[in-house]
Amino acid sequence: MKKILFLLVMGLTSAAYSQNLQMHYDFGEDRRFYTATLEMFKPDTLGSTFWFVDFDFNFPGNPRSMSAAYWEISREFYIPGLRNIHGFEELGFHLEYNDGFTAYKDTGDLTGAASYNSIFLTGFSYPVRIGQVVLTTQWLCRLPRGMDVPDFQFTVVWFQSFLRNKLLFTGFLDLWSQDKVTEPDKKEFVFQTEPQLWYLLSHHIALGGELEISRNFPVGPNEWEFMPTLGIRWEF
Repeated sequence: MKKILFLLVMGLTSAAYSQNLQMHYDFGEDRRFYTATLEMFKPDTLGSTFWFVDFDFNFPGNPRSMSAAYWEISREFYIPGLRNIHGFEELGFHLEYNDGFTAYKDTGDLTGAASYNSIFLTGFSYPVRIGQVVLTTQWLCRLPRGMDVPDFQFTVVWFQSFLRNKLLFTGFLDLWSQDKVTEPDKKEFVFQTEPQLWYLLSHHIALGGELEISRNFPVGPNEWEFMPTLGIRWEF
């Protein structure tokens, strides 16, 4: 689980400060482990800040111990001079950094842990409204560590409540290009989406889960994968 509720309310200008803790149990093939996620979103007069951290608990020989960590932090800026121009007033400038590590599955040796490839992203975001639904679209330049030529990434984020705010449908969709491992001079496309559905028991507690769908993630060739989870979410 590499992204959970990624930029969950970035396109909602009326959104307030929020943070939550989630615990998911992954039912995907050869997975069967827990993932904890802590995330925060905070708007301000200049834009908004979002970050999250994932912790996988699947350490070889001790599945209750952490086996991997992944984090993302992003910053959205309003663009001066466009706030009063019709059609461009909601265009935002986006900065993002992703990184993490995982223990070697064969040995469980954290001292020789493998790092996820650090990635810098920058570009623009723009909300698209379809009825009452707001889809935040992002058009980004993607520069992994050690790469001289950037790739592209297209992201869509959504956040929508139903049934008088008792049901919450959130998630993201990513599509990006990257070098093939077997043929570095050629490119492959990576697709990843994680729609989530939550039922709110109260203002602070929700039950639900997500369906992780991906292809060529994290690297290809990799066929379509479907990995459902069940989870609990605490808003605080």
